[in-house]
Amino acid sequence: MMKLGIENVSEYKNLVSNRKIGLVTNFTGVTSNFKSSAEQLNLFGKVVKIFTPEHGLYGVAAAGESVDSYFDKDLDLEVVSLYGNHRAPTVSELSGIDIIVFDIQDIGVRYYTYIYTLLNVMQVAANVNVPIVVMDRPLPLGREQPLGDILTSDYFSFVGLLELPNRYGMTIGELAIWIRDDQSLSLKLYISRLSGWDSSLDVKKNCLPWISPSPNLPTFDALKFYPGLCFLEGTNVSEGRGTVRPFEQFGAPWINAKELSSSLAEECGQNDSLGFQPVWFEPLTSKYERKICQGIQIHIKNDNFDALSLGYGILRTLVHLYPDKFTFDLVSPAIGTDHRFIEYLSGKQMRSTQDLDNLLKENSNINMNFANSVSEYLLY
Repeated sequence: MMKLGIENVSEYKNLVSNRKIGLVTNFTGVTSNFKSSAEQLNLFGKVVKIFTPEHGLYGVAAAGESVDSYFDKDLDLEVVSLYGNHRAPTVSELSGIDIIVFDIQDIGVRYYTYIYTLLNVMQVAANVNVPIVVMDRPLPLGREQPLGDILTSDYFSFVGLLELPNRYGMTIGELAIWIRDDQSLSLKLYISRLSGWDSSLDVKKNCLPWISPSPNLPTFDALKFYPGLCFLEGTNVSEGRGTVRPFEQFGAPWINAKELSSSLAEECGQNDSLGFQPVWFEPLTSKYERKICQGIQIHIKNDNFDALSLGYGILRTLVHLYPDKFTFDLVSPAIGTDHRFIEYLSGKQMRSTQDLDNLLKENSNINMNFANSVSEYLLY
């Protein structure tokens, strides 16, 4: 039977017993029976403060929305937002804390911001000599091979602060060990490991409940498409936010759905692994709010597809079909203004179809190099 890090009490009990705990968590920090990690930790020590990442403690804040700190009356605890006025805990906020526990579900994709909350917490903890326990959690889809280009420091932002490929194939615990070494942190780091995890299977097949890690990744299909479909965030095409199928469907008012479906079947079919259904939808929030969009819902026929190639193929097709409508020119002041938002996501210049082709040519060698370089950090 599989156990999560928070459930493997013998791995961390002695570390937290009778200690004042600063807990970095959100709504994903629960046991397989849905007991919160705060409840579990209070059996041995005392959680005295909670720190939260993007989307807040309960996952109700929208992507990129600033979240305020507050006092939670139900928990009788101060909740410090690390996605508001500041993104790392201050020294004063860690005052009186004996140990930090990190328990958040990650998805193994570079642009997903929870790992940068972990990075920032680790850096501050190292400076003030507070130990950290990371409660390990499985990769939701199982361990997948690293995929995509390595991010360089020229494109660092809060959607990418580490030299990682788009999909890095490490659990949050494994990544924490890699971060410690990559950043040369003098830090007392402990990992409460998983037990019984079959890394070839997704969480459902490992008999764990599927808990959506953020508001716009509600399904397994969205999670599978996310490494490639996320690039649409840096364009003037809706990635499906504000609909019931974010990252499964995309579109814009100026798209011809049937025309796009035909072109994508030829460009991105990937040996009949994917199907492209013409759809019409009206986002309730985000891009094209309350406007009718034409676009595509992607269907998975089998899992033998490359999400990153899919994303690049969609971009190439949109550039070709709608050269006067489609644009990469969106910027996000909250992320950075030196580059286009899509360049922060992709980690490279993104100005033309040639740039997309160059990225695809580079991917395979970098994948293998990264996979080999991190093999020593894999715990399972």
